[in-house]
Amino acid sequence: MEYNKFVDLSKSYLFCQLKRNELTKSDGYHPRLLPFITISREAGTGESAVTNMLLDELSKNSAPDECPWTLYDKDLIKQVIDDYHLNGMQAFLPERNFSDIQTMFEELFGLHPTKREMAHNISKSILKLADIGNAIIVGRGSFYITRHHHNGLHIRLVGSLHKRVKHLVEDYNLSLKQAEEYVKKEDQQRYEYVKKLFGVDLKEPYHYDMVINTDRLNTHEIAALIADQVELLKEKLSYNFRSEELTAI
Repeated sequence: MEYNKFVDLSKSYLFCQLKRNELTKSDGYHPRLLPFITISREAGTGESAVTNMLLDELSKNSAPDECPWTLYDKDLIKQVIDDYHLNGMQAFLPERNFSDIQTMFEELFGLHPTKREMAHNISKSILKLADIGNAIIVGRGSFYITRHHHNGLHIRLVGSLHKRVKHLVEDYNLSLKQAEEYVKKEDQQRYEYVKKLFGVDLKEPYHYDMVINTDRLNTHEIAALIADQVELLKEKLSYNFRSEELTAI
């Protein structure tokens, strides 16, 4: 997705949600719970192409008065830094293992937010996005952070090492050795990030509503499959909303 298009979409999403929040303050207005999606992925499964196509699919199915679906992936950390007034901080929080010694000294001297504090702030931002809905949240342990939300659809993209390496070689002009090293390193860093912070194994399938083998389906098929599940979730949320309204009468 082009950068300017992504920025415009994020602005529209923000203004729509602000308007929705103002309406919530009105008597008799109770906003419906909107779905959100979390995506966990193995490196090289084409997550970027899937999420961009998924945004297009979800936009086709959205009502005219509905807030636009928006993607939060690598830019999520920048958003957190802005949210918590950390604009002077240069370091980012990658999905990789932590240095316990570095973390200890950061916490002792309190010179700047620690990696754990940043992770905590990221978790709070992810929870806010889950409450708002109509958001695709990639990585950062979002499947686990939002596990108690009933409006979430949790997806994991997997694939064989051979196919994932082949994808990186073809799309990013890497050598076979570079691609294989990258895939293995990224997978390990993501695994350790989630294990270190949350104590869970992101590879366990029971964390997810759908585990999709990207060897078997192309990008369009995956996006369409997820979009169909979102529509089913919207129907379920709508039914629960009507039931709650009738109960309240």
